[in-house]
Amino acid sequence: MTKAHLISNDKNNVDLLLEPIKGGDTISTATINELINASEFNNLRINTASITNAIAELNDVLKPLQESQSGREIRYQVLERIDASIIINIESDEMSASAEITTAQGGTHLTAKAILTAAQEAGVKKGFSKENLVKLAQLAAKEPSNTQVSAQIALGKLPINGNDAQIKPLVESAQARILRPKKREDGSVDMRDLGDIICVKVGDPLIKKIPLSEGREGYTVTATTLDPSPGNDVELIPGEGTVISPKNENVLLSNKVGLPKMIPNGMEVDEVYKIKNVSVATGNINFTGSVIIEGDVTEGMKVIASGDITVGGFVESAMIESGGDITISGGIIGRKHDIEQTKVTDVTMSVSVNAKGNIYAKYCQYAQITCTQDVRIENQLLHSLLDVNGKLWIGKAEKADGKLIGGYTKIGKSVQAGMIGAPAGSNTHINFERKINKLKDEINDIDDLMHIESDKTTELLNAVNKLKALPKDKAKPDLLAKVVASYQVHAKRMGEILEQKAAVEQKLQDYKDSVYIEATEKLYHGVEMIVGDFNDRSRREYGPSRMICKERKIVIDPIVNSPGN
Repeated sequence: MTKAHLISNDKNNVDLLLEPIKGGDTISTATINELINASEFNNLRINTASITNAIAELNDVLKPLQESQSGREIRYQVLERIDASIIINIESDEMSASAEITTAQGGTHLTAKAILTAAQEAGVKKGFSKENLVKLAQLAAKEPSNTQVSAQIALGKLPINGNDAQIKPLVESAQARILRPKKREDGSVDMRDLGDIICVKVGDPLIKKIPLSEGREGYTVTATTLDPSPGNDVELIPGEGTVISPKNENVLLSNKVGLPKMIPNGMEVDEVYKIKNVSVATGNINFTGSVIIEGDVTEGMKVIASGDITVGGFVESAMIESGGDITISGGIIGRKHDIEQTKVTDVTMSVSVNAKGNIYAKYCQYAQITCTQDVRIENQLLHSLLDVNGKLWIGKAEKADGKLIGGYTKIGKSVQAGMIGAPAGSNTHINFERKINKLKDEINDIDDLMHIESDKTTELLNAVNKLKALPKDKAKPDLLAKVVASYQVHAKRMGEILEQKAAVEQKLQDYKDSVYIEATEKLYHGVEMIVGDFNDRSRREYGPSRMICKERKIVIDPIVNSPGN
């Protein structure tokens, strides 16, 4: 019977040695594979062609032999030691690279250093993870031979864009201070303790510019530099009463005693007039600058200021007029009027508050309020007359949860409160006529201009037709050319005017679609919404609701989550 052996050769591979003996079991490919699988060399790569050739040659040697006769030895290399191989893959954006290893077949495993070298030769230059290299090398050494193992070995780094320059206030405004009053030792708050904290002195730092940052560079795994986008810059603006620090160009200093007030990208300092109360004993106040009143403004008094007005107490049946913001930590209280039985135009409230900035008060009743920007009443607004260019917010800063009952409000943007109207059905009128009237006036002006251009165009067209109708001997071609050119100019202008009118009409429609009244808790009956030519009122009690103008009518939609504005 032929004998088969596996023997290492001088190339560190393995030969199949066959000793032919006629007789016994036949040697086949399956026999050789069984021999290999049972040997210590079963993880080497098999050369099937060599096995086939060895068996063919064996059969040739055995053929002429007599039974039990031996023939010459046959030796073929059938097993080969194959070292681990590696393919490096770089992603198309060059932000990562991975290695795919075909594990060794009895050959040499790849070390972490060998993987690194292969990657570098493939063009990977940055972003290597030493930990990943070691893990991949260890994993490939443990996996079965001739299997694929892959892992990420390098990662690029995206650039970090720079931060925009920022303007950081170093002092509080009067309004910020009064909305966060000083606490006493017993836990209560002193609404009148405004003191020197609000006022600044000459040389006090007011605001600081935090310069933009350039950001940090990134890179690809092939070491291509990725440039960051620098932040946007802002210019520090010194307002009146301030100056750029000579020691630090990013710091704004006060150069007079007064009240600090934020302006876009800067701050200004108003002259400040401070007084405990405004009463008959002090007289009225008319001041160029800002006014701080620690206590109350009593009945019949007037306070007029070109800057902000801050009141630590109450305003009762008095007149307040400000060129900036008005902040009243107490309430605005007027004498009672039956405004539901009297025409709004015939009512004159005993208390009047007029601001070109914003207005804030704790509560308000029977008052006349005029405001160029926004109004916020923290608790409740009762039976008052308002003319507000911006929005009306009744409630805490984080949620409109206050009460709006009765009165007549002309508003520019929106009205938001917790409860609007009252169970008793007090009529609450909210009119969005301010901007609508302005846009309608703009459309009327465009129509007037259109009529002028139309008349002029018709006149020129008639002139063109008359000139064209002249007999040849009386024709005036030069004049005709001039009139035609003038006609074309005016016709083009008419087209532009029509486009302008369409744009304003769209703006008007967009505005009507944007305005709303929102009650985050209850909307009672008797709340009227007026949007231009459309108006309607609530006729029953609703839960959280929003009144809007939709498809040429006023509708009331329920809301689940009230969006904050």
